[in-house]
This record gives sequence, C-alpha cells and structure tokens, in this order.
Amino acid sequence: MPYVDEAYYNDTFHGEPVNTTDFPSLCLRAEETVEEMTRYRLTPTSFLAMPEDIQERVKKAVCAQIEYLDANGGADLDNGSDLQSAGLGKFNYTLAAGANGSFGQSMYAPRAQRILFPTGLLYRGGGC
Repeated sequence: MPYVDEAYYNDTFHGEPVNTTDFPSLCLRAEETVEEMTRYRLTPTSFLAMPEDIQERVKKAVCAQIEYLDANGGADLDNGSDLQSAGLGKFNYTLAAGANGSFGQSMYAPRAQRILFPTGLLYRGGGC
C-alpha cells in the first residue's frame, strides 16, 4: 500500500511537477527511503495505527522525498552518482564535491527530515 499517490502529490502537497511515467518508481524509492530514515519504525502496518496528524506528516515527508529525488537525478542519487570522472590507464577517479566542499550527497531530503522531526519517528536514542 503506497503512502501517497500522484493525485495527493499534485493536489494536496503541490510538489514540483514530476513526469507521470517516473512517478511510480520515484514514489516507491521515496517510501523506502523514508522508512529507512525512521529506522523502520514506519511500515505500512504501523502507518495505519498512527494518529491522523502523524500520518499526514508521513505523507508530506514522502512527497518531499519524491521531489528531492526527482530534482537530484532520481534513482541515481542512491546509486553512487557522486562520481565526477573516472579513468582506465593508471586508474584514477574523482568524486564530485558538494556545494560546501563535502563529498557525496545526503540520500535524505532535508525537508522530509524537518517534516518528520515532531513525530518522534527520527529519534535515535535508546529507551528505558
């Protein structure tokens, strides 16, 4: 069961336009990523048991992740696309540097993380 559909993304979230043929795969990848971001506290089953306000935040986070993936190369963001160049003779390679000089790019949409902060789903601490 997907958390969101294309109608929700376009009509409720009002995300940046995504190609209709790309939407299903981006949505699936975004859902997987948001579940990973929450350390799998979020699952289709746990989602149904959540209060409506948290369900709404999850939907918005998935949409923010779809938008982020689409703007940053889609599935390539998760496939090591931070490679800027490579060679063959006397092998060499160069990683692409980010805007702040760091290498690599976060898989997680910063906006999705901000949306999920108040839910407790991102909590990394131990319990008692």
